[in-house]
Amino acid sequence: MKIDLPNIAEQQAFVFEAATQAAISQLQENLKAPRLPAQTEIDEDQYPRSHLLTESEGWSPPHQDLIGAYFRHFQAHFPAYNTDAKLAALLGLSSDRRVRAFKDGSKAPPYGVWRRFLVMTGRVPQEIIPVFAFMA
Repeated sequence: MKIDLPNIAEQQAFVFEAATQAAISQLQENLKAPRLPAQTEIDEDQYPRSHLLTESEGWSPPHQDLIGAYFRHFQAHFPAYNTDAKLAALLGLSSDRRVRAFKDGSKAPPYGVWRRFLVMTGRVPQEIIPVFAFMA
């Protein structure tokens, strides 16, 4: 018995295309996310908006007041993430101590972690990186 299999390059192309189609579907679903009221714990106009920028635009870490307000607002609307441990897991962090450190200002969140949270809460659009070529 002979089983014809596609070569590795063809298999990789298939996987890439399937993952891209799944990503497109997710982006379309993202547009259907509910619209929730803004947080009212603090006046965001009293803080710089540089925490919403990309690194190339001049991003700087958010003030601890913003972090705490944003996190508590999110947790109030999504009980599945109502603890720092659950929020840490969602953000890909290994420990809830990191979330607490972000909130108390003893540690600034890394750009990638903060950007992920901003994307998940609809505050910034998701970055789509162009593919220039498929190189083996």
